[in-house]
Amino acid sequence: MANLDVFFNPKSIAVIGASRTPGKVGHVILENVKSSYNCKIYPINPNTNEILGLEVFPDLKEIEEPIDLAVIAVPADLVKSSVEECIKKKVKGVIIISAGFSEIGEKAKELSLEKLKNKIRMIGPNCIGTFTPNKLDTMFLDRKRLKRPSDGSIGIITQSGAVGACLLDLASSEGVGVSKFASIGNKIDVDEIELLEYLGKDVETRCIVLYLESTQKGAELISKAKKIVSSKPIIAFKSGKTHKGSVAVTSHTGALAGPEEVYSAAFKQCGIIEAETTEDILDYAKILSSQPGLKSNKIGIITNGGGFGVIATDYAIKNGFDVVNLSKDAENALKKFLPKYASFTNPVDLTGDATTERYQKAIAAVLKDKSIAGLVIITLLQLPTMNDEILDVLRDTKIHGKPIVVCAMGGAYTQERTKKLEKLGLPVYPTPERAIRSMKVLLDYSKIAKK
Repeated sequence: MANLDVFFNPKSIAVIGASRTPGKVGHVILENVKSSYNCKIYPINPNTNEILGLEVFPDLKEIEEPIDLAVIAVPADLVKSSVEECIKKKVKGVIIISAGFSEIGEKAKELSLEKLKNKIRMIGPNCIGTFTPNKLDTMFLDRKRLKRPSDGSIGIITQSGAVGACLLDLASSEGVGVSKFASIGNKIDVDEIELLEYLGKDVETRCIVLYLESTQKGAELISKAKKIVSSKPIIAFKSGKTHKGSVAVTSHTGALAGPEEVYSAAFKQCGIIEAETTEDILDYAKILSSQPGLKSNKIGIITNGGGFGVIATDYAIKNGFDVVNLSKDAENALKKFLPKYASFTNPVDLTGDATTERYQKAIAAVLKDKSIAGLVIITLLQLPTMNDEILDVLRDTKIHGKPIVVCAMGGAYTQERTKKLEKLGLPVYPTPERAIRSMKVLLDYSKIAKK
């Protein structure tokens, strides 16, 4: 919906509850807004005239210019009056960071806010804010402790601020980019349905991640997702599926969760890819946001470590892949440059003395084989014959138009290089199993989109 753009790309912003005390929520929010936002910022605090070099206003009435977005970080008792002040000022949207509502049993306070939602758009309460790389950061988490990812094509909607924040931090550490992020908390107004529709139409978003604890609009969620998944994958992680988990959801956001079977069946029905573990969320998002569709289950595997080739083959077959025999043309092409002790069949073992040039030629030979729909490239970057030119070789695999996943297992040296690969748009995984499992999700989504 067009009016949700104010939460990600406003022209002016007010921070109600801005604090001059470092470490306080209102101070961190203002600091993050100032460091990320290039337009007019209005801190609101009746007890001071200046914070972080910005002129401070006692209330919104003192501001002559129009305001698009307000971030509210005041005690729960003051939130309603702050929202009413925003309505009088004709602010287009508010993000209510403040907690202390239905998640602790204070439903009356939340109901009083709900009565205002026809007059102004609201995200929250009990949320951590929104984030658009290089444009806007309304979160209350210190950037030194929680890193922000760069521009990318993964849109994130999360009911839990903690889960969403850690996804951002992890994405940043891996070099994975994000298009837009929204923490919806108790979702008094804007909810997962509206944000799904918004991100579904957003040209910067190629894949949507949804962390969900509860929904009161199951039928609408299914209907909306069905329309989106034909052109854009949705990955969902649903918590609160057990009885104990459901009780925990109630105490967390004040909402009721539902049984596991109901949600899993609903996700399958509408084409949503379900992540079973928190690890799966980014693993799946990386490949679905960066790679073309996988046309069949026939894949190739190339490695410079024979053991990893065996592991990958076993796991691929267990997951329904066909590690197909290479064509004679492909095998003959490999024999022209590989040593006699290498393996010319699928999986292709380039052996431990493989060079960057050997990888380049092998990748081209295997991807030229028409029977190969996708390729798993396993590389031990620590071996002495490898150098950083392999990063360029792997980046250039995109020209073949077939999906590629890379597996690179290792410590700091390897992780420094895999982060660079992620920034180049290649999904990289630390184990063969995670690489294969992600390729399986790509195959599943390709069938969904085709259907």
